[in-house]
Parts: sequence; C-alpha cells; structure tokens
Amino acid sequence: MNTYRIAAVFLAACALPGAALAGSLTDRILASGRLRCGVVADALDWNKTDLHGGLAPLYAEMCRAASAALFGAPEKFDLHSFTNEEDALVALHKGQEDVVVGATPGVVRASLYGVRYSVPFFQDGQGFMVHSAEGVHSIADITGHKLCYIEDTDNDRIALAYLAAHGVRPVAFGFQEEGEMDAAIMDRHCQVTSAFISKLAEARSTFHNARDYVFLPTLLTLVPSTIATDAQDPRLGNIVDTTISVLLQAEFLGVSHLTVGSEKHSEDPRMQRLLGEDYATAQGLGLPHDWSRKVIASVGNYAEIYDATIGPGTPMNLERGYNALWNHGGTMVPLPLQ
Repeated sequence: MNTYRIAAVFLAACALPGAALAGSLTDRILASGRLRCGVVADALDWNKTDLHGGLAPLYAEMCRAASAALFGAPEKFDLHSFTNEEDALVALHKGQEDVVVGATPGVVRASLYGVRYSVPFFQDGQGFMVHSAEGVHSIADITGHKLCYIEDTDNDRIALAYLAAHGVRPVAFGFQEEGEMDAAIMDRHCQVTSAFISKLAEARSTFHNARDYVFLPTLLTLVPSTIATDAQDPRLGNIVDTTISVLLQAEFLGVSHLTVGSEKHSEDPRMQRLLGEDYATAQGLGLPHDWSRKVIASVGNYAEIYDATIGPGTPMNLERGYNALWNHGGTMVPLPLQ
C-alpha cells in the first residue's frame, strides 16, 4: 500500500508541471485568438536611451507577420504604443504584452526582464548626415565643420572618440533637445549631424528640402532591431525567428505576395521548405503546414515590407544598405528552414 501511495503522490506532483506547461504563453495566445504587440512608436524628445527613430510602420508590419504566422490572418493583433523601450519590456515582463517589436538586444535588460531577442529584422546604426552642398563627402571632410549631436548619449561619445582617433577635428556642438537640433540642421547651422540613421532619416522627413540631405557611407555602430519575447517560452521565440527567416528567404527565392499562390509542387528543396511542402518546419513549430504561405500572402517578402514602410519613396527614404540580403552586400541572413 505504501508503494502505491508513494507512486500516486509522485504522479500527482508530476501532473502539476505538466498542467503548467499546457498553459504556455504560445498556447494562451492561440487560445485567445489575438496577439498583443507592443511597439516603441512615440519616443519622447528628451529620451536619451532609445536611439532608434521613425520605424513604427515597419514595426506594425512585423506585428502583422507574427499574427499571420500564429493565426493564418494578419489582422489578429492589438497594437500598443510605448514612449520608450523600458516601459515596453516591463509590460512584456508583467504579461501585459506578448511580444515587443523594435527591441534593442542587451544583456542587462534580457536578464532584468527575462526576455529573449529574435534574429534581427532591421539593422540600424550611428552615422552622419550632411547637406549635399556642404562639400562633406567622407569622414575626413568633417574637420572644421560644426558637428551637432544630442549630448549625454552614446552617440556623442562614440562620434567624438572615433573622429579623434582618426585625426578629424570638428567644431563640436551639443544639444539637449532634439527639436532644437532638427531646426538647426534644417537651417544649416549644423553642417554635420551624428545619430542613428533611422533617427536622422526621421528628422530629414520633416524638412522642406529633405532631398538635399544625404548620409555619409561610414557607420560607427551596427545596432539591430529585434522582437522580444518571454524567455520562458522558447516556442514563441522560435516562431518569431522562423517568421523573420521566411520573409528573408522568400525575397531570396523571388517569392512575393503575388506569386506565392502559384508556387506549388516545386522540386527545389529550398522552395519546399519555405512553403511547407515538407511539413517539417510546421511540425517543429506546432503550426499548420501552410502557415508560411499565409505569412507571405499577407505581408509579402522582406523587400516588399521594407519598400512599403521605410524604403525609397516613403518619408523615411532609407536605402537597403546593411539591410540588404547577404548576397547583395548586406547583413540580412535567414536561419535555415529545416
């Protein structure tokens, strides 16, 4: 009898973790039929820690892609805007958001809030913007020109240290308020400005002569935007990573939202894996076999998303640059779909 009682107690104890696992975050999201998607869309003017800018349209499309992956439909998400990344990660940690789109990877925040960062879906970084009439075409040309930046951020320290190391001596001029600096740039009181490329592009988009402002080719840092998820639910993290990889691989293989419906029964193993013909990826993620087809049909491939949200022809007017695929000189590389 004692043996049976011990076995019964043991089985009961084992059943408790099993019940907890059955209620994983991914299971709860699927049961709710909605994805709670937090984004940093309205950064405050005096915020000196969140240095990205103007990427809200891209973030929203990544929410749509995640919704399409989870539910087979791109509209099943609720978009919540945060004024800074810290608040967004706190909400994720408290279970108020399911994902945070636009998170900058960092060991401190990952440890503090228990988050996992996805593979990058956008590469940002600190660079320089100049008026095309200033005659500044390279880093060396900055000597003697007024260099403007927001004080007390990584941007000013990195820029000044880099220029000093290369013997470049600008006239350094710091600002406390972003709006004041933007006005100085537009009036050409600032001849060179250093900040994240997305932040500079956002400022440039408000200028009446935006086309006259160009970026120098040198980037001082490369800082990715990712999607943060709860580190205790690896399944959701894997779904997010694979969704981003599907978008990139679709661009590489030339599959768009217009052609995905006609891509059937390909003999190419890469195409079979991309579109779920082999079922393997879908089974590993616990999703329907055609989930990736629905993602591409809903939002397009990565190039389609980029061009429609922040690429040339949009207010941001950002060339692909480091966000091009690896085979075109960029850094965007999909994970193997297998």
